[in-house]
Amino acid sequence: MSLRRPLPRGSVLRVVLWIVSIVLLLVVAVAFVADWHLRSKYEPAIGAFRSELKANIGFFCEQQTLLARDPWFHEPRTEGDAGPLLNAWLPWEPQRDMPKDSPLRIPAHLPQSPQDFKDWLTSNVDVSTLDFAWMKRLHAMDRWDLSRNTPTPMPERINWAEASVPGFGPLQLWARFRLLHGLRTGQPLEAARDVRHLAWLSYRTDILLGGAIATVMLRAEREAHDSLPSPPPQWQPMSHEQLDRMRAIIMEGAAFSNVAAPLEVARQARSCGEPVVSRCIALTEAGFMLKLLQPLAEDAYRDVYDAFARDVEGPGCATQLPREAWARGMTVAEMQKAGTENEFTRQLDTLPGSYLSSRISGVLIAVGTPSIKKLKELSARLAPAQPQATKP
Repeated sequence: MSLRRPLPRGSVLRVVLWIVSIVLLLVVAVAFVADWHLRSKYEPAIGAFRSELKANIGFFCEQQTLLARDPWFHEPRTEGDAGPLLNAWLPWEPQRDMPKDSPLRIPAHLPQSPQDFKDWLTSNVDVSTLDFAWMKRLHAMDRWDLSRNTPTPMPERINWAEASVPGFGPLQLWARFRLLHGLRTGQPLEAARDVRHLAWLSYRTDILLGGAIATVMLRAEREAHDSLPSPPPQWQPMSHEQLDRMRAIIMEGAAFSNVAAPLEVARQARSCGEPVVSRCIALTEAGFMLKLLQPLAEDAYRDVYDAFARDVEGPGCATQLPREAWARGMTVAEMQKAGTENEFTRQLDTLPGSYLSSRISGVLIAVGTPSIKKLKELSARLAPAQPQATKP
């Protein structure tokens, strides 16, 4: 039999409340530490990215304005969509082969990939029997829409990271074949005209790959021009400096429209220069990321989403692809539901489903933050040489 007096009921209640309070404080403390730890993983990365964009937007716009003055962007062109032709003539990656009736089929005795034809200017391959008439047909069009007249209908919801696109390799080869034929037959201007237009159509796909391939074709034109000891004076291809500029502007334009980009930076990047060389490609490429994170990030980045939606629905893009990418793009939640495995869905799986969406979106934004390495490399190349210090 215990001789200890029982605690008064009020005292028991106070002890219970005291224990519960301690437990709650510990839970809050643990949650606070966990939240701080998670934020420490993505906030510095996003902050550094935003600062980098702010520091480089002036240079980006300056270079985009210089690039936009190049005559190639202002050549007269007939309005029309080359999609019904090129979409049917080319293989679509990753599954389809070159259509058997395509005029772009390359004879077996010729190189079959750009990597196998790097020495094209000094090559002795025979291009005399090639038929370039299909290139002439393309002069009646000024754009190449990848959202219409495709081999298979575009699905209602698209994971753009895995979407089918036409293979541009054959176009690179044909551009070199055409230039080589023009040099050998004494008709370099006619060949250059065909290749310049093919490059334009690749650029007007409004996708990053198309813009990059356009730069490659224009670089081949420049190399063909430079191979002649006395090229025709009226032949004025892009300079190497402009080509470096074009590559950097096109490759990095989407970074300035990233979901984490400051609103004023995104607006400036999508409006500087005439024409705005990178605008439509940026809308397509950045739209994928914005749509991907929309359910999680839209509340935190409302002004960014509103401005992007206005721009993507506005005039200025020749194709429907930027709008389609925005309208049909899958969200990360839809990808997760469909069983798609990528870096974004893996990150989402590591976080509690009930966790705050702003924290989840912060992690995913940090994971997908692009670099502007090529723009900074361009800046370094264009910077005036620093004078060496003289010895006393």
